[in-house]
Order: sequence, then C-alpha cells, then structure tokens
Amino acid sequence: MITIAQSIRRGFIRYNGKYRVWLTLAVLAIIAGCSNSKLLLSPLYNRLDDQIRKEFHKLGDFNEDQVNAFEQRLGTFHVWHRQSELPQYAALMQDIGQSIATRENINQETVDQWFDTAEQHSKAVRECHPINFSYDLVKTLTDEQVNFIQRRFARERRRNQERYHSRTPEERIERRHANVIKWAGRLNFEFTEKQKLMLKQTLQEQVSLRKEYYKLSSRWNQKLFAMARNQSSPTYNADMHKHVQSLWSLLEDGYTSEWDSNRRLWKNFALQFEQSLTFDQRKQASIWITQLASTLDAISKNKPSFSVGNDSSIGCLVEKA
Repeated sequence: MITIAQSIRRGFIRYNGKYRVWLTLAVLAIIAGCSNSKLLLSPLYNRLDDQIRKEFHKLGDFNEDQVNAFEQRLGTFHVWHRQSELPQYAALMQDIGQSIATRENINQETVDQWFDTAEQHSKAVRECHPINFSYDLVKTLTDEQVNFIQRRFARERRRNQERYHSRTPEERIERRHANVIKWAGRLNFEFTEKQKLMLKQTLQEQVSLRKEYYKLSSRWNQKLFAMARNQSSPTYNADMHKHVQSLWSLLEDGYTSEWDSNRRLWKNFALQFEQSLTFDQRKQASIWITQLASTLDAISKNKPSFSVGNDSSIGCLVEKA
C-alpha cells in the first residue's frame, strides 16, 4: 500500500501546480539525461518497475499471495502504460517539437492545449493507477503490516518537513532555479540571461502551498490508516477508493484560487519562454523533442516482459484496434 500511495504523492501531489501539470513530460526528460536514444531510454523505462518493486519490498514481509497480487497489478499497469500511454506522449512531444521549429502558429491557446493534453494524460494514469485495483489486497494486510507502513509514512514525513524547513524561501527558490538550469544544460539547452531572469521571477511569483499541503496530507494520512484497519466494514473498498481519490486534488480543492493562480502563471511563462527562444535554441529543442517522440513511440512497440490476461478487475487493459 505504501508504494502505491507514495508514488501517488510523489508523482502528483507533493509538488506545486507547474510540476503536476508537466509531470509526464518532466519524468521523460529527466530519465533521458543527455541522450534521448532508445538504447538508453528503453532500459531505463523497463527498470522503473524494478524501482516500484524495490519500494514495495522495503515495507516488510509479505506473504506469497500478497506479492503475487502486487505483481499482477504492477504488470497490468506497466503493459497498459507502455502500449496505451507512450504513443500519446510521443504524439504530444511530436506536436511540440514541430511547432517550436518556427514561431508561427504558437499563441496562448496553443500552450493551453499542450497543458490540457498533459493533464489528460495525468488523469488517465491516475484512473489506471494500481491503487484503484488494490483495495482487496490492502484488506489482507495484518495489523503489524499496517503499523509498519504507518511508521514509515511518519518517518518520511518528518524527513521531508525537516528538509523543507532547513532552507529559507529564498534558498528554496534559488535551488529550484539552479536545478532547472542544470537539467536544461544536461539536455544541451543553455538558458540566456533573460530567460534565467524570467524563470526566477516566475518562481518568486508562484504561491507556495507546501505548508498547506503538509497540513492537509497529515489529516489525510490519519484517516487513511484508521480506514485501513477497519477491514470488516461492508463499504471498505468504496470508502478507501473515495478517500484515495481525494488525494489527487488536496490542494486544488482546499486552495482553489491559489492553485488556479499558479496554473495560469506557468501557462503564461511557457508562452513567454517559447517566444524568447533564439534561432539556435529553437532548432536544438525541436530536434531533441522530435527525436524523443520517435524514441518513445519505438519503446511502446517493444514486447513487455509481463504477460497480461483479460482481467479488468486488476488494472486497465490495452484497447485493441
């Protein structure tokens, strides 16, 4: 349960608005590093499941049935994501890459559409996430297992908050700014001084909701473990599903105006940044992004190592043409 819940929080909720919107593309760019070739990306994509599996087994001792149930759901999700989602990521990247090759035909509506498409991909992953098919598995956890998981949640939470409070707001902005510049450099994209200033100003204007998230997630965690122990409830699965779904939008629901403000802020930045691209930047970015699109499409056609049947109760299935 913690592996699934952690991946939800890390992937969609922990960060501020701009990260959630562009999660799909950011992950792909980060794992690509300096290369976007299939030779590098394919093994990295294949090993993402090993990372999830590693986190799962850190939780303690699981019986054979629990491990098998987890593996079935992980495999079903992997095959669905590879065959259904990667081609769509590739299509979006292809569209972006071709569009920025020239300044023509890019306006706020274009950028908004890119954001909206990325959000739809995030929504699809949320709907097909293994947690949505694992409530029967969670119900088999013993009190000892639930207690262990809760303690680990608490330890991670303390570490995260200690890291957060160890820096001033100004230091956190400087760190985020430096990281963006660093990763762009690894992708052979060099920011101009004007672009660095644009990024810094946007980071400063963004409304930080980290403290608010800690408060909301603390209450969410307390309710989660209380519900997890109530395994005799006749509405257990439905109650757990409703509660887990609320995690996706803790900040959006709790601080709607601030969330929307950040979302608009980063949409505006994206357009301004695109319009600031030099000829060389535009050419380099277009080549890199379109190559990544081709690589993702090629990876999607690789035969997965998992054998998936037709059981829709354990995950989303690939729609056959």
